[in-house]
Amino acid sequence: MTDARSDIDAGPDTAASAVPGPRIRWAAVVWGIAFAAIAAAGSAVAGSAAAMDTLTDTLASAEPSGAIAVLLLVVGALVTVGAIAGLLRGAQRSFGRRAMHQTSPESSRQT
Repeated sequence: MTDARSDIDAGPDTAASAVPGPRIRWAAVVWGIAFAAIAAAGSAVAGSAAAMDTLTDTLASAEPSGAIAVLLLVVGALVTVGAIAGLLRGAQRSFGRRAMHQTSPESSRQT
């Protein structure tokens, strides 16, 4: 027969204490910053009549090769933003694994 008191005195489960805290969703942070920058640029262009006229004239006189170059630039920027989010997430995982495997200084002492 087991003593119910020994189960209570055992303390919290060590596996439960090893659970990391909430993670930062880096993709949301990076994409949010990118969209905020796009919105700020759009607001600056739309807020100025001279900038809006310049944009209209530039788009009206655009050639197909220029449109393809701009399209490739936009695709490259989107891939870059995704890569930055992936790098940040990988770094977060690496730091999480490193913190999980660290031991306290007392445990490495030889007595």
